[in-house]
Amino acid sequence: MSARDRGQKRGPEESLMDFFIRTRSVADPAIDRDVARSCSSKQPYASEGEARAVAAMNGMKLFTYHCRYCDFWHLTRRPTTTPSTDEE
Repeated sequence: MSARDRGQKRGPEESLMDFFIRTRSVADPAIDRDVARSCSSKQPYASEGEARAVAAMNGMKLFTYHCRYCDFWHLTRRPTTTPSTDEE
């Protein structure tokens, strides 16, 4: 269950790393390193659409992904795969 689903939100004065540490269930140094690399140095976007709009305005080939740590969207240069939504 994500922090948003638990009703916990990050305030504007709280850093992403502080928010993650406050809302995580178990301390894990490997995850903490991954969060520092993946999340705390990137701009959070509330929706995929907002992230895509910023990427389009940037003019670079950027991809969006949903962050499992902060529950926001980020931009990356690496192509991301999206789950298929085949309706049969």
